[in-house]
Amino acid sequence: MAGCLKNAFATVGCVTVLAAAGVAGWEYRAQLAGVYHAVVGNASSDSASAGMASASAKRSAERKEGAMRGSRGPAYVVLTASEIASLIADGLAPSARASIDSIRVTLGSGRVTLDGRINTAVLSPDFLGPFKEALASEEPVKIAGPAHVVEPGVIAWIPDLFTVRAVPFPASSVPRLVNKITGRRDGAIPIAVPPAVADVRIRPDGVTFYRRTN
Repeated sequence: MAGCLKNAFATVGCVTVLAAAGVAGWEYRAQLAGVYHAVVGNASSDSASAGMASASAKRSAERKEGAMRGSRGPAYVVLTASEIASLIADGLAPSARASIDSIRVTLGSGRVTLDGRINTAVLSPDFLGPFKEALASEEPVKIAGPAHVVEPGVIAWIPDLFTVRAVPFPASSVPRLVNKITGRRDGAIPIAVPPAVADVRIRPDGVTFYRRTN
């Protein structure tokens, strides 16, 4: 009889622990998802190209863009991750450049991912909630999303993922966070391109700018 009771109590204890773990997992599902995506992203980065913003990469990007400006220029040009990182960094407002440094860009299928370090003072306390107490003055940041041509001469990179120290913010707050660091109101980060560019395709091996045909 005592053995049966012991087994019964052990079973109840296990069920209680599992239930508590389930509740905790649901309560912190966003944070756990962020950690998961960070690990998976790092594991899959071998299939994508990555690069850092630099003066030489910017000059190289400008040469390719310059070729697109001529009437007899190429039908398309392919930019590397470093060149795209340099164009993004160059297009940031001064306040944004002061808030984010060590910019590194990774290219995926249809998406651009920026990794860097952010000055957390730029993030309002109402965005951070109790999480603000755990942050240092600078933290790793990841911003990701697709990009497309919105008007002649402008590609809009529109982030839909914003994480600080691998903890993701709700998707609904991402545009406001982007606006906070850019000073804009549309949730986008503009990338200046020649007016001749009609379309953009993002692939792991590079970003292709296609010339307008008419």
